[in-house]
Amino acid sequence: MAGSAIVTVAFGHSTEHLDYTFLSFAEKNPGVPLHAICIGRALPQRRLDGITYHLVEPSPDFSHPLREIYFRRIELIDQLGLDYALVVDSYDVLCLQTLPPFEKILAGSDVAACVEHMGARYVLGQGYTANFLNGGVFFWNVAGSADIRREIAARGRTHFRTIADDQYCINEVIQTKHFERLRILPCQYNYRAYLNRKQRGWPTVTHLDGVYLYHNAACMDEAKKLGPIKSRASLPALPDDGGPLPEKEQFWRKFRLRFEKHVIK
Repeated sequence: MAGSAIVTVAFGHSTEHLDYTFLSFAEKNPGVPLHAICIGRALPQRRLDGITYHLVEPSPDFSHPLREIYFRRIELIDQLGLDYALVVDSYDVLCLQTLPPFEKILAGSDVAACVEHMGARYVLGQGYTANFLNGGVFFWNVAGSADIRREIAARGRTHFRTIADDQYCINEVIQTKHFERLRILPCQYNYRAYLNRKQRGWPTVTHLDGVYLYHNAACMDEAKKLGPIKSRASLPALPDDGGPLPEKEQFWRKFRLRFEKHVIK
């Protein structure tokens, strides 16, 4: 993947422990450079082979150091001389499979990302979207997306709402003004489900087969213990009806289906 790299921006504790999740990208994608941009006064003392470290001075523009990370990571990729960048959270995104070429993932779009686990939300501008994007995993055509990223960062500098304000600004700008330049990826590229744990309002799964990038800090330790996963999940066959069903049996099938878990509450 010439001209492509995987990038994270971090400060403090996570810069010393990038082997927790970020180094998994090197293990699964040999030959794709990893860049860790560290915001602070000095590079971490513990620097890992396979990661190129960059030191950037902190800025007061975003009012909080974590909020600064969220916004500046979409600006700082311009300094790396890349054609395509995958930008990920530094401490809770685990790579489970070799990624396809980023150019193929973007497929002619300037930005590609996955919908948040609760994707139907109100947003300023467009008013509503069914595709609210999660900010923890983003693929960028670096040159092609420059104007989008500048607009998002400028919006973040203008007004403070919360620490994770980047997701609001990203979705407001992209969903309102640049939606035709967005490719929405399947959730396997930013899988947010809880693994073998229940959490109100979130999905629960028993495996990570088929998943490329797992993104759930609460279940990360368990996910790291899984070992190799299958490239695709297994799809169980449906029982063969043996022919058309009579109306009475159709009624009971539909009735029973109403009690199956389909909607996450």
